[in-house]
Amino acid sequence: MTLYYEDLEPGSTYECGSVTLTKDEIIEFAQQFDPQPFHTDEEAAKESMFGELVASGLHTLCLSVRLFVTEFIQGGHDLANMGGLGMDDLQWHEPVRPGDTLTLEIEILDKRRSESRDDRGYVEFERRMVDEDGVTVLSLRSHNIVERQ
Repeated sequence: MTLYYEDLEPGSTYECGSVTLTKDEIIEFAQQFDPQPFHTDEEAAKESMFGELVASGLHTLCLSVRLFVTEFIQGGHDLANMGGLGMDDLQWHEPVRPGDTLTLEIEILDKRRSESRDDRGYVEFERRMVDEDGVTVLSLRSHNIVERQ
């Protein structure tokens, strides 16, 4: 069943899939996009403030976007998403390590109809990546355009 603007109520929450990070994935992503030693080199990471290899925050962000698309927009929730307007309040709360399993949780914060186009509305989501212990490791607010019926 497709979720349209009218189906989304502030306060509603959704769980949108999980992903487990491997050491190799963490290193591969970081080598290409965030080549800091504590993301790419286990020995160097031991000397960092983390004391061990950790995932790039950008990697965690990208995984949250992937889960939002594959599990919420295209997946079982089938959001009638028309596009995004941006993200705010991006925060990394805790480091992510090899073997951590992260789950995307979404809450609808607010919505409003477009004043100029009857076919759409604007929805503000809070997205949280939560580890297997229930600890939030990343949070952000996204602003999406959602089709109206």
